[in-house]
Parts: sequence; structure tokens; C-alpha cells
Amino acid sequence: MISKEVWARIIRDYLEWDVKLVERNINYSIPKVQRALVIIGPRRAGKTYFMFQIIKELLKQGVRKEETIYINLEDPRIIDTTLDDLLGLLDVYYSQFPENVKGHNYFFLDEIQTVKNWEKFVRFLLDKNQRVIVSGSSSRLLSKEIATELRGRSVPIRVYPFSFREILVSHGIKVDRFYSTYEEAKIKKLLRQYLLWGGYPEVVLDFSLRREILREIIDLMIYKDIVERWGIVNIKALKLLFRMLAFSTHLSISKAYKNLKGIGINVGKTTVANYLEFLEDSLVFYPLRALIKSYKLQELYGFKPYLVDNGLLTSLGVQDEGRLLENLVFTELLKFDLEPNRDVFYYRTRDGKEVDFVILEKGRIKQAIQVTYELNESNYEREISALVGASKELNCRDLLLITWDQEETIKKKGKEIKVMPLWKWLLPK
Repeated sequence: MISKEVWARIIRDYLEWDVKLVERNINYSIPKVQRALVIIGPRRAGKTYFMFQIIKELLKQGVRKEETIYINLEDPRIIDTTLDDLLGLLDVYYSQFPENVKGHNYFFLDEIQTVKNWEKFVRFLLDKNQRVIVSGSSSRLLSKEIATELRGRSVPIRVYPFSFREILVSHGIKVDRFYSTYEEAKIKKLLRQYLLWGGYPEVVLDFSLRREILREIIDLMIYKDIVERWGIVNIKALKLLFRMLAFSTHLSISKAYKNLKGIGINVGKTTVANYLEFLEDSLVFYPLRALIKSYKLQELYGFKPYLVDNGLLTSLGVQDEGRLLENLVFTELLKFDLEPNRDVFYYRTRDGKEVDFVILEKGRIKQAIQVTYELNESNYEREISALVGASKELNCRDLLLITWDQEETIKKKGKEIKVMPLWKWLLPK
């Protein structure tokens, strides 16, 4: 049982705590109806600091800090918190601020999944017309579970590692329409770092320790969390499968199974399918499927695997710049609030050519995007003809080819293709 003195100290510590933040470019709205705002995302993506950003914005709107309360349920002082302990927290909070009993207060509950029956406490607060914001690590508090536990009374917000725009802000660079020669050179230097090392906040803000930080993130988020949560026994198969996802441009359950079997890993096809699902649920791996009506063909084509951050690819040994660039474009599409296999697909033309990304808006094809590090004589025909073919078959006029630093407009067979350098695509006007 957590004592009232401990809860009182935690509340007071929060009220005296001031946090320096890199402001995230994430749209959100705290529900005014009886719904909790649920912040979900991969481990170490910045969910806790996003909570403090919301608190700061509330204070600017005139909410008193005493009308907000933040509790980190992984605080060592309150390990093994129970439902009764949380109810005790309410008693202490209202005894300190009795004027808040009848008002709307904002409860920020970080790592709430550590408390058994946490959803009952959240529902209790919602029934009392309180505002509730919760977050949790990807290992235990996943989007599918949230929907079940809160019975439709939640509004999810996804938090990913920094976007490139947020990286520039963290380095004091104003995102503008025009840049000086010095600013453009600095932007391209940061872009090279982003391509190789990704956007995890700790990596961006403490770049000299990037290798150690990323290894720790992989250990915690991929192996330890998934192994503990799902009781995985064949850890070697899981590690090899994750590495396979990093290096593969196309994959299927059958292909992954055969690859593992080919190197002497004794694992069943069902187990491989389960492991892929666990990695996907952890929000670290995303399988992108083909835009096609036939479910059988979609399964036959398999999926294109992407990881949530380029730093993970580099840490696992990926050096191919084309692979890194394509993965980076995918992660930025995530940060544009596009949902894989709903708003984004890849496309295969009738003659077998492939377009990396097709964007849908309200069920209609909006844009086709091809990604190549460099457009040259060896790949020109393949990349351009794929976009032209997709344009005809999908009736799509907005054709984009993203490269590292090339820029031009290509006209072919009545179609116009805009070739754009990555940094300009990342920083739209």
C-alpha cells in the first residue's frame, strides 16, 4: 500500500518540476466528452515529453497547474501500484486541492499499463467528467488492447521519433520557404545524419552516443519487451527475423520461414507468422501491402517491410543508401498521419513494374511516389516507366520521384514526373 505521504511528495515534485522541451509537430485535441486521450507509439519515441508539451499548452490557456496532475507509474517510489493505490492518490490530490473536487481536472497517467485493472480507474475518472491522458510503452499498452480495455472510450494519438522538421527545430533552424547557402548546407548535413541515424529524440539530442542509445533501444523495445510480453522461447529466431526485415525489400511469411529453415533455424511457419505479428504490434515494424482488390494476389505478392526509424536499420548493419532512403520516406509518410494499407500501398503494374508508394485520399488515388537514391542510366527506364504505367492504370496525374539531391521535370508519353530532392520534399512550402 502506497502511503499518503508518498503520493503527496510525488504531487509536490510534479508541481515544482519544469521540463525543457523540443516542441513536437503533432496534432491533437483533448476530448471534451467522456473519452481518454491515449498516446501510443514505440518505446523511447518521446511520449512522456509530449505529455509535458500538452501540460504547458494547457497552462498557456489559463489552466492552473494545480488542476493538472502527472504520475509516472514506473517511478521507483510507487512500484507495484494497485487500483486501490490509485484511488488513494485521488484522496490525497483532492485533500490538497479541495477546490478541484467539482471541477474539470487533467490526469496524465504515464505507463498506466503497469497497474492491474488500470482501465477501471480511467473509466472511473471519465465518469466523473475528468480529462484523462494516458500513455504506455509499446510492449504492453498497444492500440488493439486500448480499444478493448476502454470499450471505445479512447482517442488514440500516435507519437513517432522526430520528423526531419522537428530535428531542424531542435537545432534552432527555422523552417522557411527560402534558405541561405549556409542554412542549406547545414540542412543537408542534418539530413545525412537523419538518413543514417534516424530521429529518436535521444539520438538527435545526444548524437555522440547514438550507437549506444540505439543498441539499448533495440534491446529494450525489440527483444526484451516482446520476449517478456509474449513468452518467446526461440529468441534466436526472433532476432534473425528482425534482421531479415531490416535487409529485405520484399518478404512473405513463407519466404521468411524458408529463409530461417535454410540457415538451420528450427521454427514453424505459424511461429514465424506470430513473431511478425508481435513485431508489428510493437509499432517497430510495418508490412506494406500491394494495392490490389484480390486478397489472394495480395497475399501472393507478400509485403514490403519497413522499420519505424532508420537508426534501427543502421544499427542492424544496413548500409544500402537506396534502402535507407526508401525507409525514411515511408517513416515520414507515417508522420504525415497516413495509415499503411489504408492510405498508403505499393503498386505493381500489369507488366510487373513496381511503384514504391501510392497515396489514397478518401478512397481515391492521390499520388504515386517512386524513390531512388540517384536517377541514372542504369535505372532511368525502370523508375520512369513504372510511374508512367501506374499513372495510366490508376488514372493518377500527380507523379513524384524522390532522390537524394536531383531536381528536374521529366515528360514522357504525355505524363509529367516531378523529380525532387529529399530535403525539399521533407520541407514543403
